[in-house]
Amino acid sequence: MKRFPWRIVLYTVFLLYLFLDLKVCQGPLRQSFSARQNTIEEAAAKNQWVALVNQEPISQDQLQVAVFRHLYQRGKESDVIPEKNLEMIRRGVLQSLIDDLLVKQYADGEGFTASDEEIAEFIETWEAQFGSPEELAERSGLQDLSPEERIAELGRIWSRKKWLEKRIAPGIDVTDEEVREWFESNRETGKGFVEPEKIRARNIFLSTVINDDDSREDLIRKIHRQIGEGEGTFEEFAEEFSEDLRTKKRGGDLNWFARDRVPDDFAEVVFALKAGELSEPFRTSIGWNLVKVEERQAERPVTFEEVETEIRHHLENLRTVETIKVLMKKLRTVANIRLFPGNL
Repeated sequence: MKRFPWRIVLYTVFLLYLFLDLKVCQGPLRQSFSARQNTIEEAAAKNQWVALVNQEPISQDQLQVAVFRHLYQRGKESDVIPEKNLEMIRRGVLQSLIDDLLVKQYADGEGFTASDEEIAEFIETWEAQFGSPEELAERSGLQDLSPEERIAELGRIWSRKKWLEKRIAPGIDVTDEEVREWFESNRETGKGFVEPEKIRARNIFLSTVINDDDSREDLIRKIHRQIGEGEGTFEEFAEEFSEDLRTKKRGGDLNWFARDRVPDDFAEVVFALKAGELSEPFRTSIGWNLVKVEERQAERPVTFEEVETEIRHHLENLRTVETIKVLMKKLRTVANIRLFPGNL
């Protein structure tokens, strides 16, 4: 004789009760749930919350500060951005705030702490951006914290960053074989695999922006003649007469540069010179120049060893972005996140 399937019956009755309570009869569970939802809605309206992440709110003020920083870092201001675009920016920044809060919650929940040495180095670097303790208090946005509280908060911020790095580390490792394979696959088409033609030169520069052009030309031609007659070295005349403050103390040394790193009217003359050759005085859009080419380097393919580190960093960055996306998707899946669009 088979036993009566009491367990199945009980499960069925329980599920039926939940369905009737929540969907049909508006029973005690549905009423309790609705009351809680109403309480949250009222709190969100009162406190201007834009989101609730695992019962921890993000306020409208926090979002406004984050949007301001987002725009400031990109050299933009909110009053010149169309409202529709600004709304999209606010929504995007809010998602970043949610991600940051999730990282904070999980890192703090695990009690993860970076090493004392790493935290001390981070705090020292962070505080070095301010010229004085007064400026630090005024500009850091932490005026309401004591020095001890500020140090503790910075320690937590750095620990959360290291927690995230630790979590994604297994997914961003790049092998030597992968670096080599990427190099071989891309070097035929990538611009970064060719070292362009370069020149190392010295320049004596006389500005014509303010000064009289005729007197500038007379002086540069006199210097050219004196160098040609051996009355002094190019470096000596550059240190005495050049008006390029960045190079005159180095005897006019411009170091190595490619054609695309200098103005066209300058490159046209200089790249036509041979190594060791002294140019005639020539005028560009901002002044007179006298150039001596020291060395030339022809265009050549870049070797693997020259770009190995750069390629590795590139691949690691790509994997970091993708791995963080995967991690945040997992954290969001198990998180309780509620948005309040009306407060945006």
